[in-house]
Order: sequence, then structure tokens, then C-alpha cells
Amino acid sequence: TINSSYDLVFMETLNYQSYHGLIHHVGSPPVICVFVFCVFILVSTIRNCPLNFFQHLLPMFLRVLLYFSNHMAFYERLQNTLFWLWLRYKTYVELFPQQERIMRKHFGEGPPSILEAERNMSLMMIGTNCIFGYPSPLPPAVITYHSLHVKTTPDPLPEDLKKYLDEATDGVIYFSFGTNVLGNHLPEEKIRIFIEAFAELPQKVLWKWESDILPNKPANVQIGKWYPQQDILTHPNLRLFITQCGLQSLQEAVHHGVPLLGIPFIADQKYNGRKIQEAGIGLQLPYGKITKESLLNGINQILHNSSFRNNAKQLSKLSRDEQESSIERTIWWAEYVLRHKGAKHLRSAALDLHWYQYLLLDVAAFLLISALFVIFIVYYCV
Repeated sequence: TINSSYDLVFMETLNYQSYHGLIHHVGSPPVICVFVFCVFILVSTIRNCPLNFFQHLLPMFLRVLLYFSNHMAFYERLQNTLFWLWLRYKTYVELFPQQERIMRKHFGEGPPSILEAERNMSLMMIGTNCIFGYPSPLPPAVITYHSLHVKTTPDPLPEDLKKYLDEATDGVIYFSFGTNVLGNHLPEEKIRIFIEAFAELPQKVLWKWESDILPNKPANVQIGKWYPQQDILTHPNLRLFITQCGLQSLQEAVHHGVPLLGIPFIADQKYNGRKIQEAGIGLQLPYGKITKESLLNGINQILHNSSFRNNAKQLSKLSRDEQESSIERTIWWAEYVLRHKGAKHLRSAALDLHWYQYLLLDVAAFLLISALFVIFIVYYCV
């Protein structure tokens, strides 16, 4: 409640900074900013990741909607730079003033400004690492985690589902577009493509389908409104996971060493799809270009080329090989912030710089003026 006091606040990093007003009203406890995707410019520039301009052009600091790799061509670097500048403008000129008005409307003049509150968070937790993103320099107040939701031990499968998987001598394909993309809301043409393609496969198919009936359902397809996805991914007869490339699904598949066919739709999904293909653990198929032939070709490539499964198993080993688990790391750092009353010693002084200092424009101007002065003296006095 608004009259309660709290020792620590976890705040998800999305565009609702007006919540800082609520944090002020519950005693302004230390705030840990949590971002479940790979970090991008809006987050890293403002909060506890004040790297210089050029470091922010590294791939990890791209907005995931650009979905570039860590080897960018000139045009991609140009896009990246312009996008960085555009996003800073939108953040400071449009987003923050809008959120400031909302905060003042509901919480009055007591809370600090949005910008001040954003720059005084104690810690930032980013839900990725160099396996699911790209290697990048990070300050002490930024920690990474991944696969926090992944079970270390799978639960037993329901008997009917276990029997279905156990009896699949040719293997099973699991098909799910997650919670945001509903299969039964896809255009009829796309649904028909999946049905016709699956009908030609010898493998069984588990299809997460949000309706009781799938017209023209092939005999090798079983539908269900919900499946225990993580437990299915551990079954030895599972051959392939067809996914929308959500980060949590990607992390689950990587943890269990399952190859993927990615069909991205929104947000970070194209970025994740590119990572799947780069890592050699699967293929990416653009949704707009899906045909029966391209779908079957993608499925058969993964099923009949052992390199995809081998790469998935190797990446699984890599993702598990850590000094400490993500749960242990995040708990330790949360307790660290509590023990040290916000851990202000981790805060970078770069957060106090004016924008022109942050961009080194004052230094560049001084050097330019000095060079022009020297040229002037040499030209007129020598």
C-alpha cells in the first residue's frame, strides 16, 4: 500500500518511468532496474551503464528491433548511429516530459525528476549474456543473468503426453508460438501451410493450438491449448522446436540442447532468430515468406543435418558452465544492495555529466578551436 515502507524495489525497465513517484511515496528505497531482454540504448545511456558514444554503438547496446550482428556493414553502422541519435531525442524530448507530467499529476511535486530518479538506481540486472547477446563492456553496477526461469530438474510429464512422446519412434516436433502469438488467430492461408507441411512428415507434431478443433488436422498432429514446454524439451525423442523466437523459449531450448526453427514476429524475436542461425543451432524462416516448400525444407534441413543438434548440445554445455547460477548471482547482488544501503559506491560519475560533456563535444570544440587558432597564427604571422 502507499503508506507502507519497503527495503528494496525491483522495477522492470519499460516506458513507465512515472512509477518513480510511487517509489518516492513508499520511502524511496534502493531500486534495482530489471531488463529481461538484451540491454539497449535507452536503458544503458540513462541508467547505470554510462559508456561513451562509441561503446554504445556496439551490438549489445543496439535496440533489439534493429537485430544487427556484431559484424556490421557500413550501412548498418550508419543506421545504428542515426537510430542512437533519434532515440536519445525521443527519450529526452518526448518520453521523459510525458512521464514527468503523469507522475506530477498523480504524485505531486514531492518526487525527484524522472531523469534524477533514473540516474540514481542502485543496480541494473540484464536478462542476457554473451551467449544470447554479444560481448560488451559493462560497469560494476550492471550484472547479467540468463535462463532464470529454467527448471534445473524437469517435472514428470502427464501420462498421456509421456506415452505419446515415448511411442514416437521417428521423433517429435514441438510447435508453439508462445503466449503473444495465438495459432488459431493466424490467417487461414498460413494455417493451411502448416497443416499440409506437417502431414508430409513421418514425425509426430505437438502443436500448441488455442482452440478445441483444428480443421483438417493430420493424423500425426496432436493439439493442445497448453503444454509443459520445459518438460517436453527434455524428452529424448524431441527432434525440433518450432518457435516464435521469444527469449525465454530460446533460453529453454539452449539449456536443453534442442535445435530450433525460428519464425519471428515482434519485438526482439528477429534479433533472437538471427542469434539462432549464427550459433548454428537452427534456422530462421521469415513469417511473410513461409510456403509449404520453405517450411518443409527448413524442417528437413535441421532434422537431417546432425550439426544443428551437435551445436545445440555444445551451446547447452556452454550456457551451463558458470561460476555461479543466475539465481545465486541475482540474489547475492540484491542482498549486496540491501547490505550497503543502495551501494552508491558503484554509481558512475559519468551519470552527472551534461549531454555535451557525455558526447565529448566540449573537448572536440576545444581541439577544433585550438587547431583553427594555430592555423590562423601560422597563416598570418609566418
